[in-house]
Amino acid sequence: MNYAVSSFPGGCRTSRAGLIWLMVLAVLFGLTSSCDSTRDPSQEQAGARSYVEIDHIRIPLFPNSTEQFNYTRSWFAEKEKKRAALQAFIQLYPNQREKCGLAALDLAYLQLGSDYRFASPKVYFTALTSYQAIVAEYVDQPSIMAKALWYIGWISSDLLHDRKRGLEVYHKIVRQYPREPVSPLPPAPWVSLIYPREGDDGTVAAQTEGSSWAALALVEIIQQSEDGEAGWQAFTRLWQEYPDDIATGFGLKVVLQRRYHVDEALPIADQFMKSNWSNIHLLADIRKEIRAITSAEGAK
Repeated sequence: MNYAVSSFPGGCRTSRAGLIWLMVLAVLFGLTSSCDSTRDPSQEQAGARSYVEIDHIRIPLFPNSTEQFNYTRSWFAEKEKKRAALQAFIQLYPNQREKCGLAALDLAYLQLGSDYRFASPKVYFTALTSYQAIVAEYVDQPSIMAKALWYIGWISSDLLHDRKRGLEVYHKIVRQYPREPVSPLPPAPWVSLIYPREGDDGTVAAQTEGSSWAALALVEIIQQSEDGEAGWQAFTRLWQEYPDDIATGFGLKVVLQRRYHVDEALPIADQFMKSNWSNIHLLADIRKEIRAITSAEGAK
């Protein structure tokens, strides 16, 4: 079939069928344009960029929240870039509550500097304020609340030497979050000694069943309590409710070192030694304390 040929300015020539297709495409383009006019201009602008700028630092944009969050977990040579990456995630995905909470926890820890042991009391108070803000903001996120409270207890008791305040916070964790599992990333300062952060292959190590912030809080209560009876009560709860938690072994070690209720503690230690082989160094320490106690008793 032959088609008539139409002429267009500029020497372009097309068939009648081609002209019809052009008209159809024009209509479709018009519909698409009208739909695009309802899109959020800011989202369109962000989508056109490959980065977002935070405090004059360019943070790359990733296709989705998971990849963007994983980027915040990367290793950064400069803490300022790490901080910017975390702030960018919170700005980009405010509805991702749990991940935003984790990012906020990282930001709070960055307040302590490269080594918290050499930070000033002013820095400790700044970090403490950040964690308190997280507690106020993420009431709907138990995993975030438990971890933030643990940091508040740690900073209060260990860094600011406010033992009373620290104990209050640890007791609150035990009461309100008895089964909230420990999240090993990022680790609290000495928590990584109990719950290893990574395996030999670089992946996050599997958590022991029952590992919880409450168990860790009970260990802190045993260590921080000046009253021996209060320390023993904390341990009995630790033993009754978290017998398979690695933290229980650390609590047992403190109880043996301080000779709390020796007649009751020794049978528990014997049972623990037979059933828990998660940390051979800890078992060696417990065995050492058992020998010291039994030797002292035999010498009487």
